[in-house]
Amino acid sequence: MNAKDFCLIFLVIAIWGVNFLFMRIALNEVPPMVLGMLRFLCVIFPAVLFFKRPAVPWHLLALYGLTISFGQFGLMFTALDLGLPTGLAALMLQTQVFFTVLIAGVLLREPVLANHLWGMFTAAAGLALIGIGHYQGTLPFSALLPVFGAAASWACGNIVVKRIGNVNALSLVIWGSFSALLAFTAVSFALYGFGGVRQHLANLSWQGISGILFLAYAASLIGYSGWGALLSRHPAGKITPFALLVPVVALLAGYVVLDERLGIWHWLGIITVVCGLLLHIFGRRLIPEYSKTK
Repeated sequence: MNAKDFCLIFLVIAIWGVNFLFMRIALNEVPPMVLGMLRFLCVIFPAVLFFKRPAVPWHLLALYGLTISFGQFGLMFTALDLGLPTGLAALMLQTQVFFTVLIAGVLLREPVLANHLWGMFTAAAGLALIGIGHYQGTLPFSALLPVFGAAASWACGNIVVKRIGNVNALSLVIWGSFSALLAFTAVSFALYGFGGVRQHLANLSWQGISGILFLAYAASLIGYSGWGALLSRHPAGKITPFALLVPVVALLAGYVVLDERLGIWHWLGIITVVCGLLLHIFGRRLIPEYSKTK
């Protein structure tokens, strides 16, 4: 992986690390399905006027939008709306890394090396430590299933990206958002009706609008186009573990911006996640005798 791709990875991670703060800001003003509708409306327009549809079959574009956009964010927004803390949401969503690597190993026959497994196990231990530090005894059980569903949906979307191959990543995000927009819109009007949706839109403040714009233009257009470009050039097992840094960035951003104090469990978890990532990337050089393809 070259220096340009490394820089792109860390740009995406930085954007996604603060993404959950903007989700919370927007969800304070609109319900989950309406937020999804507005997010992907902004993703599509006006960008669709300037980018041609990628050379991808319509069914794969639709599947991309329904997995990596509608499924992931519909469930994630729901989990946050049910009271799941943003830092813990960022943490739990990263189980997509393990889903992706395992699904890619089974369906795409991508190699799963020993250092990949050890790196994932180590990072999982780090995530568990962060979870211990973040858990305050009031975690709503009803929010757990949606966030794990969001992680599984993201993992399925990663596999769809691999199936699509090397196309213009920004065009893929834009045109692949049509199915997500249609799904969010249909569910929004089914839940609230035309009058209810209109009332939610009328109540938006500049804070809510800023949250929606960040989610659309930074997290989606920049974040997912960069992520898609990386997945198209590298094995999923090599790229997706970097997403384990998202909850680390989210916790650190909360510490710096919101003055949220980090306890010893958080710091131990952060260090363990970083060690797991280093093992995943450099473990083959350190322990080559254990790195044969399974």
